[in-house]
Amino acid sequence: MRLRIILVGLLLAAACTQQDSEERARKAEQKIRESIPDVVGRALEQKVTPEQVKRAQQALTALHEYKGEVNGVLDAVTVNAIQAFQRAQGLEADGILNARTERRLQDVAAQAAAPTS
Repeated sequence: MRLRIILVGLLLAAACTQQDSEERARKAEQKIRESIPDVVGRALEQKVTPEQVKRAQQALTALHEYKGEVNGVLDAVTVNAIQAFQRAQGLEADGILNARTERRLQDVAAQAAAPTS
C-alpha cells in the first residue's frame, strides 16, 4: 500500500512537471511571437498615393518581381514584391515604399528597359 502511494505521488509530480513545462513553453512561444515585428502589417499601413503604388507595380512588373494587377492598390502581394526587390538591392526589406526604394526601383527598371548595344 505504501509503495502504491509513493508511485501515485511520483506520477502526480511528473504530470505537474510536464504541465508546468508545457505552460512555460507556451508562454515562451507567445513572447517570441510578440517580439517579432509585423513587417507586412506596417508596410500595408504606410501612407502612399495610388499613383506611387502604380508606378512601383509597373516597375516591379518590368523586373519580374510582381505578377499581380497594376492597379495602384497597396496589398500584400505588392508589399511582398517590394520586399523582394529591396532584398535583391541590399536595402532594408521592410516593404516600405520610401524615397530611396522608389528611386532605386525606377533606376533599375529604367536600366532593364534600356536597349543593350
